[in-house]
Amino acid sequence: MASFLSALNSSVTALDNGQAFTGSWEDVGNYDSVVVSMVTDQNGTYSVQFSPDATNVDSTLTRYYRTSQINVPHRFTVARRWMRVVFTNDSGSNQTYLRLQTLIGDKSNLNVPIDGTVAQDYDATAVRPTDYHYEVAQGLRQGHRTFNKFGYNLDIDSGATETIWAPGGNYTPPTAATALDIVSSTTNDSTGGTGARLLMVTGLDANRKTQSETFNLNGTTTITSTTTWLGINRVAVASAGSGQENDGNITITADTGGATLAQIPAGDGTTQQCIYHVQLESKALADWLWVNVNRISAGNQPVVTVRGKVFNPTSNCWYEVFRVNIDTAVENTVALNPEQPFVLSPGDVFLLEADTTLDNTIVTARFSLIEIQDASYDPAS
Repeated sequence: MASFLSALNSSVTALDNGQAFTGSWEDVGNYDSVVVSMVTDQNGTYSVQFSPDATNVDSTLTRYYRTSQINVPHRFTVARRWMRVVFTNDSGSNQTYLRLQTLIGDKSNLNVPIDGTVAQDYDATAVRPTDYHYEVAQGLRQGHRTFNKFGYNLDIDSGATETIWAPGGNYTPPTAATALDIVSSTTNDSTGGTGARLLMVTGLDANRKTQSETFNLNGTTTITSTTTWLGINRVAVASAGSGQENDGNITITADTGGATLAQIPAGDGTTQQCIYHVQLESKALADWLWVNVNRISAGNQPVVTVRGKVFNPTSNCWYEVFRVNIDTAVENTVALNPEQPFVLSPGDVFLLEADTTLDNTIVTARFSLIEIQDASYDPAS
């Protein structure tokens, strides 16, 4: 049976903020599917409603239109006799155009192009061979991203519990957004210097959304950001002089309170810290961990306890989510690949810490996670 354009559930009339287009009930009982597509310049929420009698809404299937994301047609299988489309402009701004069309008929399933990015909200079948982890790593899954964290602590002593990160000691997540103070231990890390010249900082802004910014270094003279931050996930050298790496230790501290937030050790090019801040309206799934333990000096072999800790800013509380004891008389490397990932909630801070039975213990670690945004989330808003 041929498809047709539904005049009752299509519109080209732009909507003011807060205004909704509500289509009319249409008898679709003799058809297989409904396909809705649209283009507009403001965010919105729409749904296809189904009813057995054109009065009672027994099923509502909701989708989100986000101008910063891929917006694809959506196919809905007819399950009740009557259908209508509702679109609400909830963006905070008036639309300047709207092209909403609804086709009713017998439509085959949508599919994803073999070389295309899979949208976050896609009613389609992937026709290519896929490996989820590899696709996320290649940026082929909108709203999903891989983050690999790695770091070390070169000197943990008996009786102390320390974060596995290059500065040593314990990391304290900011509870209030702060500007950043950035400084190197040498004048070579500066614009025109032989060391690092430009830094790229990635982390969370004051609203716990991901932000990235570049900074020109000024050697041993501190530079202060105009932006504010609630955590740093990575700092990397974005440009260097003839030395091709940072010549000194580059340290980033909170302008308010002075706490250390990140450090690039001399020659490493990027931060070495097993710490991750999950952005707002997202979850993170951590599913791989590797830990190696050694001593600076020869001698007795320590027993090291490594813990995974989560700080939740809503409860203002730390939670231990796993621990592993490593007896270096037996082994010094442990790899974990749990069948079910550690699930981190929006805003969580996840880190690794360790303690040891002997002074001068070195702990090196790495973990991987995938952060997944809610389909309704707009990182550009």
